[in-house]
Amino acid sequence: MKIAIIGGKLQGTEAVYLAREAGMESILIDRNPQAPAAGICDRFVCGDVVAREPQVMAAMKEADLVLPTNENWQLLQAIREIGEEEGLTVAFDFNAYAVTASKLQSDRLFRHNHIPSPLYYPQGKAPYIAKPSGESGSVGVTFLETDLQVEDFLANQSDSDQWIVQEYLEGPSYSLEVIGSEQHYRTYTVTQIHMDKVYDCCKVTAPCPQLTGEELERFAKIACSLAELIELRGIMDVEVIHQGGLLKVLEIDARLPSQTPIAVYHASGVNLLAELADIALWGRFQRKQENEGRWCAYEHYKLEEGRIIQEGEHMMSQARPLARSEGLFGSDVALSDYFPGCGEFKGIFVNWGEDEDGLEQKRQKLKADLKGQLL
Repeated sequence: MKIAIIGGKLQGTEAVYLAREAGMESILIDRNPQAPAAGICDRFVCGDVVAREPQVMAAMKEADLVLPTNENWQLLQAIREIGEEEGLTVAFDFNAYAVTASKLQSDRLFRHNHIPSPLYYPQGKAPYIAKPSGESGSVGVTFLETDLQVEDFLANQSDSDQWIVQEYLEGPSYSLEVIGSEQHYRTYTVTQIHMDKVYDCCKVTAPCPQLTGEELERFAKIACSLAELIELRGIMDVEVIHQGGLLKVLEIDARLPSQTPIAVYHASGVNLLAELADIALWGRFQRKQENEGRWCAYEHYKLEEGRIIQEGEHMMSQARPLARSEGLFGSDVALSDYFPGCGEFKGIFVNWGEDEDGLEQKRQKLKADLKGQLL
């Protein structure tokens, strides 16, 4: 099966990796000839979808499945129109995405349906977190220590009505993907999201033994309830924070996420891209859901100014075209722009093991090899 993946940054890297693991032929489309995922796809087509350049149109029509892996509204609208005009199968729920792309809309959804979520300013207590409504992940996230700082911050925003300000809660964050359609949904392995100092995810781990069986079941119910409320046909990830015994929803995004699917794949054996393709092409799942029960860690490191730094995922969008390596610095698999003698590089390093100790030994070896061989 051929899959046309449109967008070669973070989500595109995830999709190209999973396509190979699922036995799909990946055709990556991006107008940036140096897109990170360009180095690991089966075929790269450089071109502009919005301009409907001939090579792009040919690649989209050649594919059995088209997957948008970007959050550019103009580009998404072009993909939707081309898909409808040409009769292409596009694995993307545009209506669900429109709801989840707006934090204002999705947070209203939580409140109206009594889904637990952090309180909004001026409710709750300082400190607070301010987030732009139209961005996902850590983009624009700002920590505000006092009520006065909140007032000053909003007063200095020309679009203050497009920001949400919520109480800042201490606690571990978790993510869960839900895939399906028409009230038949599956959820998968829960992953823990580890943040760097600017609230960008620098590591994903699975499984999550800190959560009880009852809490895992409650998380799955929340995810499926949200999928039903937005009538999801496709994939969505749900991020929560665990605080005071409650799982409070931080955000939802109806598109293939980055980072967590590869961790889910190596922890459980379930390929979320294959599951999404089943729903897009057949309207139902084509395989049994299993969990192989491994432990997995997915993390980012870069070499910069003579230092090894663990940092959030947004550094990867600035990487050169990536290469896939097995065994690089002792990792099970790496996606990086490293080459011998390079003065700097960025990379995703993934390890997995049969138990927690085995995984931790691999992680420690990775860190030791990075420092031992590069510094």
